[in-house]
Amino acid sequence: MPPLWLWPNLLSLDAPLIAVLWQDLLAWRYQVPLHPPARIALFLTVWAIYIADRVLDARRPPTAFEPARHRFYRRHRRFAVALLGVLLAATGAIAALWLRPAVLRNGLVPLAAVAVYLAAVHLGGGSRQVAKEWVVAFVFTTGTFLAAWTNDAASPLTLLAPAAAFFVLCLGNLAAIEKWEWEELRHGAEPAHPATRALVRTLRWWLPVFAAAALARARDPWYLAIGLAAAAIAALVYAGRRIAPETRRVLVDAALLTPLMFLR
Repeated sequence: MPPLWLWPNLLSLDAPLIAVLWQDLLAWRYQVPLHPPARIALFLTVWAIYIADRVLDARRPPTAFEPARHRFYRRHRRFAVALLGVLLAATGAIAALWLRPAVLRNGLVPLAAVAVYLAAVHLGGGSRQVAKEWVVAFVFTTGTFLAAWTNDAASPLTLLAPAAAFFVLCLGNLAAIEKWEWEELRHGAEPAHPATRALVRTLRWWLPVFAAAALARARDPWYLAIGLAAAAIAALVYAGRRIAPETRRVLVDAALLTPLMFLR
């Protein structure tokens, strides 16, 4: 039985929770109107995407060294497929009954990116064709900002810099996970895609610089939350194997919960 603190990661609940928290901070900081259906749809959509990705991962032959989440979905694939079906049905119902047409139209962009990503990674050769971390960071950022960009006509320009900073933070989180997995689980086999390889190789340098730059704007709660999260991820990267792998995997996502410091 996995420890209790690992279950949110195993059930893929960490990513949708993080997306909704940052969406809430975005609405509070920039006074952008957000409605409950959009928040619920974001949570369910992100959850469904992560489960779909891991269910497809479980189709591959098992390896001697793989993350706990891959082992979990391999053992419980039927449960995951059933849960995915429920999530897709619930998301479709919310989209059809409560989401505004403009939100649905704008949502086609990240939806198309998700479809291309899943097809390329799981059907067309994996990381050799797709810079996975870059695509996931783009989709995650776009999904988090989608309702805000749609609801406020001025927000696409106003929120461009906050979105770019959040995108880089997501890259730092994903690059840290990739770094640990190729160093410790894949016997030092570096990422196949050159863009991902460059991102991971230079992580120790660019992530602390990014954290410092965000913290330099600490009077703005958005950038303070991003700077604190980036600094925490950088600390985990430098701590390395002094922290157990699965503990480190949970902590690197927990670092993204900094919006809790500002939300009431």
